[in-house]
Amino acid sequence: MTASAGATLGRLLLALDRTVATLSVAPTGLDVRVTSAALLDVDDIRLGLGRAARGADLFLFVGVPDDAVLTWLSGLSGQQPVAVFCKSPSDRVVSRAEEAGVAVVAVDPHARWERIYHLVMRVLESDTDGSLMAGESMRSGTTGDLFDLAAEIARRTGGLVSIEDERAHVLAYSRAGDEADELRRLSILGREGPPEMMAWLRGWGVMDVLRTTSEIVAVAEHPDLGVRARRAVAIRGPAMQRSPGEFLGVVWLQRGATDFSPDVDDILTGAAAVAARVISRSRSVGSGHDEVVRRLLGVRGEVVDAEFLATQLGIDVAASVVVVGLAAADSSGSDDPNPFGSSGAISALTLHASAFSPLSVTTTSGSRAYVMLPEVTSPGAVTWARATLLASRRQFGARLRAVVAGPADGLHEVPALRGQVDRVLDAAEREGELIDEVSTVEQSQTGVLLGEIVAHLAANPELVDSRVTELADLDARSGSAFTESLRAYLDHFGDVRAAATALHVHPNTLRYRIRRLHSLTGMDLDDPATRLVVALSLRAT
Repeated sequence: MTASAGATLGRLLLALDRTVATLSVAPTGLDVRVTSAALLDVDDIRLGLGRAARGADLFLFVGVPDDAVLTWLSGLSGQQPVAVFCKSPSDRVVSRAEEAGVAVVAVDPHARWERIYHLVMRVLESDTDGSLMAGESMRSGTTGDLFDLAAEIARRTGGLVSIEDERAHVLAYSRAGDEADELRRLSILGREGPPEMMAWLRGWGVMDVLRTTSEIVAVAEHPDLGVRARRAVAIRGPAMQRSPGEFLGVVWLQRGATDFSPDVDDILTGAAAVAARVISRSRSVGSGHDEVVRRLLGVRGEVVDAEFLATQLGIDVAASVVVVGLAAADSSGSDDPNPFGSSGAISALTLHASAFSPLSVTTTSGSRAYVMLPEVTSPGAVTWARATLLASRRQFGARLRAVVAGPADGLHEVPALRGQVDRVLDAAEREGELIDEVSTVEQSQTGVLLGEIVAHLAANPELVDSRVTELADLDARSGSAFTESLRAYLDHFGDVRAAATALHVHPNTLRYRIRRLHSLTGMDLDDPATRLVVALSLRAT
């Protein structure tokens, strides 16, 4: 993940507010700048990836016990992170971090880590350091950070603001005091609000109105549920003829300690227009970033201008690089042949990559994902890939295969590395049993070459031994098992007992089948050339 625009630690804490985070200690003050963040979970620590991830300024410890955090802090050397985020950090963690010159921020125990990570990254990616609209009207077309927009709406209306995307994920919110109700607090932390209130909102049709119109929606106070009065307006893209624009999200305004300002509806209408421009611009930048990464990988087949693309990504063009390709381990099985079809799987992969190498970049092409890791070793990338496959299986039930290519010097080598990765993944689809779930290009050479030879034979059936084809036809007509027996016999180098065990038959049964197929086809299985041609033909058929 590329470095963000950045913010001081103090600004980050002000944006997150005590709803999410509370400062425990800041030995170097609040003016230290944070430009990048990474998640570390217990697998990262256990597999030693925590020591490799030293480039980030901020680390979020997900489910990592105190002892592991203490060990990690004790092992710091060289570049020090600015801060660590932990849920309920112990006094020992706070004390050790203070000794190391690292700030500690306590995160609300109810918070979802992926929500906190995205909120942190949104603050760090902000373009502005002050008010979004200083001296400007919200109808003027000025756009900037959604957190600043939320703060400006709150100032003008006297309410508490949260801005959500189309999936009800909070993108930004204004600071709040004790007047924040439970629905707002849980929404920000990534938890669903009180079930009774959510059922009431759905039953009354609030979301239906917001998704289909641009009207201001008023939601009454419900003291029995601890929910204050609200107003909401949809965030929409440009209208298309008579149809409303694309639904991008909602601006929610909770009543605070005082009544809303008299012009609250006009302010919300203008705010929704500004939010639409901010979100659309952000999506445009994101898709542009993906396009730059795809061009660097060479997936479009054009000549790669590595120097230009390196500048776009903020990576040294001469940096050493490793490319990791990931795909479904068995696309012919019942699992989804495209494990990266959901945004959740891609986000998780990006987070794991950023924890290992903050300058990593991730993208997809078809049913495969590619991660470029600057300045890492091949063994380190293999270890990271194993941890990523474990996490993918645990989180999404996805069984993946990973191939590591490199390192190579310079970003101009990235397309060649990606080509090597694809060559192995293509071979794995044909000869999967010969290629490990996590493998390097060098380790996979036998499987790759065999797979390509077999693919060539399959595409040119006149090169396949006709005796093998005849045996397969005989098995299909009569129900015999000559082909299966022959394959097992050759795979076990003529060891009848081992082959019979694999087939679950008596050795004498296998001996009879070998004699019988010799009489049928005339194959001399004592001849090395015959064995080679027959073995390849068996794989091709």
